[in-house]
Amino acid sequence: MEENSAKTIAKNVSFLMGSQLVTWILTLAVTIFLPRYLGPESIGKLHLASSLWSIGTILVTFGMDIYLVKEIARKPERLSELFSLSLIIRAGLFLVSYIAMAIFANVIGYPNETVQVIYVIGISFLANEFVQICAACLQGLEEMGQISLANIIGKLFYTIVAIAALVLGFDVITIATILILANLINAAVQFRGLRKIHPLKFSVDFSQVPSILKESTPYMLSNLFAAAYISIDMVVISLLIKDEAQLGWYGGADSLFGTMMFVPTVFITAIFPALSRMYSEESESLPQFISKSFNLLLLLSIPIGLGMFAISDSLVVLLYGEEFAGSGPILAVLSIVLLLTYQNTLLGRYLISIDLQNTWTRVMAVATVATIPLDILLIPWAQANLGNGAIGGALAYIFTEGGMLAAGLYLLPRGYLGRENLIVAIKGFFCGLVMGAAAWYLRDYFIAIPIAVSAIIYPALILMTRAIPQEDMEILQDTLQPILKRLGR
Repeated sequence: MEENSAKTIAKNVSFLMGSQLVTWILTLAVTIFLPRYLGPESIGKLHLASSLWSIGTILVTFGMDIYLVKEIARKPERLSELFSLSLIIRAGLFLVSYIAMAIFANVIGYPNETVQVIYVIGISFLANEFVQICAACLQGLEEMGQISLANIIGKLFYTIVAIAALVLGFDVITIATILILANLINAAVQFRGLRKIHPLKFSVDFSQVPSILKESTPYMLSNLFAAAYISIDMVVISLLIKDEAQLGWYGGADSLFGTMMFVPTVFITAIFPALSRMYSEESESLPQFISKSFNLLLLLSIPIGLGMFAISDSLVVLLYGEEFAGSGPILAVLSIVLLLTYQNTLLGRYLISIDLQNTWTRVMAVATVATIPLDILLIPWAQANLGNGAIGGALAYIFTEGGMLAAGLYLLPRGYLGRENLIVAIKGFFCGLVMGAAAWYLRDYFIAIPIAVSAIIYPALILMTRAIPQEDMEILQDTLQPILKRLGR
């Protein structure tokens, strides 16, 4: 691995991981309070609205975030031009999307309060577009500190105000409105930081719009399929089951699943500019870089996934209350999905960084198309046989994520992964299964006990079996040392 890239990535990972520890705690606090105060039906409305807009705003973002990161990483002098044009393009596309979403929500016949939540959440997604533009520019400059600071401030505001609103008895519409303010605060902090780091002038050359849209289209298609793939289950459940409590169960499990995705999100955010640069410079370190990244994400996903599987029932009841007991089996299935998703996140971003976004888009398209019939088959089956149709939506992901992983590994150039990666995987899963068995045995005790035992067993076995090669251990120590120093201050 190139020394400069390694140092930059270690610094950025430490920034992002340190802030992510804070935002993760804040997110978890909101994740716990929302279901307990709003109940399954309101949580179902909130997650349905977010799922619909996750799909709808893909046409607004239009893949420009990834395009901005790559272009700014390679040509920083284009920052002002790309920032300005991206802002104007998205404003126009959002207006079209908002009208289309309003028509869809009313034609489908969702309840009036659900439609109102969809409207308000849409505005929060508009504010988030500005967040994404600033973050993409900062990421392209490999300046992750400002992103981390803004995320913490925005999340802290949302957590404090949202919890206060819940305690005072405000409804789901108010919570959605608070999210708008939180996104605006995040955007303001990032914008201020961006202007300090790089001169920013409003520069518009509309002749560049067709070029930007053309270059961004592959990323837009990839993101569209990704968003549809992630969010389509909520929509299908809402159409097939028409039970907002089950939407709430699924939303509750999905929220916990999402909080566990911070590890690959932070890691990929930090390494993506370096991947793009190393590819453009034809660096010989790229294969080793991917191999080490694969090992690291695998060894991190195993304890999280298998541990969450073992305690899923007790975890959702402890966090959300008995009303959300139906979330337990859903979370157990999603815990297995997590093992696959960590690797797919890395493989997908790697293929994009080497300009094979069209290929990965086709993989995502196949997975998305396959998800719909799987949902149509598995959701009614789970409803009839398990009394919880939302489990079927989670089961569909095991098939599609497994297929995507197989495709991603096939598309990797020969020599990127080899015998060493297989050995690491075998040792890692052995350690994880022993840990998972212990957690499963202790699952009926107070939840802190299986978690504490797992936190001791897995690292101990990893060290005993030498699952992490010495070189990887040194890289991990270099990455964690700045984080521990910050936390110790």
